[in-house]
Amino acid sequence: MAGVLRRGTRLGKYRLERSIGKGAFSEVFAARDTVEGRRVALKVAFDWVVREFGREAMEAEARIACSLSHPNVVATRNADWIDGRFVMASDLARTHVYDYPGAWRSGAVALRIVRDVAAGLAHAHSRRLMHRDVKPENVLVFADGHAAITDFGVSRFVRTESRSYTEAGTMGYMAPEQAYGKPTLASDVFSLGLIAYELLTGKLLKWPFTWPPERFDRFRAKVPEPLRGVLQKACEFDPADRYPSAVELHLALEAAFRKIEESHAGAPRRRRRRRVTGLPATPFAVGMELFRKRSGRALGMTHRCHRCKGPIAEAMSVCPWCGSKGNSFKEVTSAPLVCRHCERGVLPEWTACPWCFAGRFKGNGRPPRRDPRALRHCRRRGCPGQLRLFMRYCPVCKTKPGRRWKHPALPDRCTRCSGPTSRGFFRFCAWCGRRQRENS
Repeated sequence: MAGVLRRGTRLGKYRLERSIGKGAFSEVFAARDTVEGRRVALKVAFDWVVREFGREAMEAEARIACSLSHPNVVATRNADWIDGRFVMASDLARTHVYDYPGAWRSGAVALRIVRDVAAGLAHAHSRRLMHRDVKPENVLVFADGHAAITDFGVSRFVRTESRSYTEAGTMGYMAPEQAYGKPTLASDVFSLGLIAYELLTGKLLKWPFTWPPERFDRFRAKVPEPLRGVLQKACEFDPADRYPSAVELHLALEAAFRKIEESHAGAPRRRRRRRVTGLPATPFAVGMELFRKRSGRALGMTHRCHRCKGPIAEAMSVCPWCGSKGNSFKEVTSAPLVCRHCERGVLPEWTACPWCFAGRFKGNGRPPRRDPRALRHCRRRGCPGQLRLFMRYCPVCKTKPGRRWKHPALPDRCTRCSGPTSRGFFRFCAWCGRRQRENS
């Protein structure tokens, strides 16, 4: 067998770019198809899997994956033996749902993803094909926002006779009957129901549980009434009380969504109230609005916090008014691209997110153009990077700024991170979230 796979390795017409995931049976790489000129996700089976299960089992997995054709099932584009390795090429997604912040912040986004996955599973279940490992890592989100289910490698066609399956599934998302070796199509429904509840509330239900479970108040606040009963039935502990398959779940979800859409369409349009230009009622809100008028534009505080509606800047990690760390700028940024980790705007020529650094990505290879919003140049010799106000890293070489940022509107320093702040106005440090003490 060939050597270790790493960046730049060639497998037939594919050139590996980076590892994006590793499972029990295979590793997945982002790769480039050098013939068709497009990027793909390349799943490479481990050597021991090939030795233990053999060519016939590997090819059977490929036939299962290729038998499904649906927008919400990740399409397998190619399967082949290359240099003694079994590889499967599929569409390259943006990320899986666990690493997709929008699904955790927005109930509407989470419900849309659940709707997509239910449609993909319904397609498989209509062919009597179980997935048996429905978990967040197997729910992929693509650049256009749609979700699809992947990894039918542990799937089996349902037989009429009783049969035990004990080698598949992921504890935590596995249905009770599946844990005892008796999975059914309803087991996939249960797993999807757990994912839905976790996305909407941040709580993974552990069975046995009773309804209403922990954090039900969050569930009720995010889920419209017609959908609550559908998702509750998907999570029922007893498989007899659940939807027998994703086909029925998908039909119930679509009926509930139609009811919601019809109620919105039939509701009388409310007249938009004129914006009140007077001062807000509380002293703190008065100070917040005063600060915005004086220094908001200079500091880039042109956005509003999703929780308190206070003015914030895209560069800020924390809302200085309420301390919220969950603000997303995906829909409001003026930049052409968005970092998938912190959801702040980035430019195509940058090689790293200057706000969170974790969002490392490959730029377009072009040298940075003159940035009219840049106030400094990178301190690293020879680096063409330009730094905007409050950038934490150089967007080209990832070097930290040599000098601390200063601004007349933020005359104080945070006692924890030494970041610029205003104790007379801010309640929290906008960079580390430390509570600020007002001047006496």
